[in-house]
Amino acid sequence: MKKNFAIIALIFSVLAISVMSCKKDPTPTPDPEPEINIVSPDPEPGGILPSEVLPDSLIPAVTQYFTIYSGENPALIDDGQFVSSPHALLYSTLPSDTVPFFNDRYVAFFKNHEYVDFYGKQWDNEYQAYYTEAVRKLNVVGTGDQFTCYYYTDGYPHGVYLKMSTIFSGRWNESYGGLKDFQVAVIMLENSGDYTVAPAGSIRVLGDSDGLAQDTAWMSGKHESFNNEISVEDPFSIFRIR
Repeated sequence: MKKNFAIIALIFSVLAISVMSCKKDPTPTPDPEPEINIVSPDPEPGGILPSEVLPDSLIPAVTQYFTIYSGENPALIDDGQFVSSPHALLYSTLPSDTVPFFNDRYVAFFKNHEYVDFYGKQWDNEYQAYYTEAVRKLNVVGTGDQFTCYYYTDGYPHGVYLKMSTIFSGRWNESYGGLKDFQVAVIMLENSGDYTVAPAGSIRVLGDSDGLAQDTAWMSGKHESFNNEISVEDPFSIFRIR
């Protein structure tokens, strides 16, 4: 009899351990690889930049040094390739910015059905390689020969959330031989604690110092196979703290 009780007790012990094991949390799955988003959101009514790209609080600081065009009938800068050279620093909120010229900035626009796709590249001295970018369905606003186009980039380099906007501005007509009054503004919109890049609210404005980003066939017709496989750190390298 005692033997039977011992067997029954053993069975209950095994069942109890099994139930407790089932209640344990499963082994957590590893976090996915960090990703980046590059988005050109729709403009506000009337062809005005959306707040995701340029918040109201930053408009006065940005427009003091950077021209933003609005409107719903901008210059159609499709199938154009240009280079800003010399690419000059026109304004910066970063005290470490003491170099007046940056590496040449290449930009290209191609008609894609009812949209325009954007491509760009710029030499990165630290990595000794070109940083390249591609933005599908780029929104363009403006009037006549005036244009402003834009996108924002966000992601989690080093596990910390960053968001940055990039805005291009200028005037285009086939007779110009390039983009007149070409400028680019980069704005750090959010930084949740990555001390390797500039803080939120940081602004840089750059442009072609001779006033014309000239025509140049830098893509050689290879835009369909353009490589945009970049690391999550790459887009924010413009704000890297040196």
